[in-house]
Amino acid sequence: MVNVMVRETGQEEPVSQSFLKSLSLLEQAHRRLHDVVKDNLERAGERSLTGVQALLIYEIGESETPASALRARGSFAGTSMSYNIKKLQEGGYLVQSRSSDDRRAVRLKLTPSGKAVRSRVRDLFEKQAVALEPTASVRADDLDQLNKTIGRLERFWSDQIRYQL
Repeated sequence: MVNVMVRETGQEEPVSQSFLKSLSLLEQAHRRLHDVVKDNLERAGERSLTGVQALLIYEIGESETPASALRARGSFAGTSMSYNIKKLQEGGYLVQSRSSDDRRAVRLKLTPSGKAVRSRVRDLFEKQAVALEPTASVRADDLDQLNKTIGRLERFWSDQIRYQL
């Protein structure tokens, strides 16, 4: 039997069709986030960063952060993260240091330039959070439901890998 979902229009839609649409929308939203961040930085005169790099700066935060913590959060893939860290260090946005105890462990810390970019991205997100309901009709309960669903998908996919389902 095919699982179906009843849409708001009353029409039934197979779960597989909704799932595939959700995957596409997640990917599009993720790319658009990069575009919005990049556009915001370019308007401020910052043209040397990609959206991915700016979000990496944002995720590093104000204090020293282990690179492994960023990987563990699943924010950035290993290879592209290494490349972007190298580019950010070359651009003067962050410094990396190795632990004296474990030379493999890398810690990341933003420079003043990196902190300025992080502040700009944080301000962008705060401005957008305020504008969500009046301009896009997105309410807090909509976001709560979205967060629950994305969390469940993430756990589902983690279990697929962990338990080889």
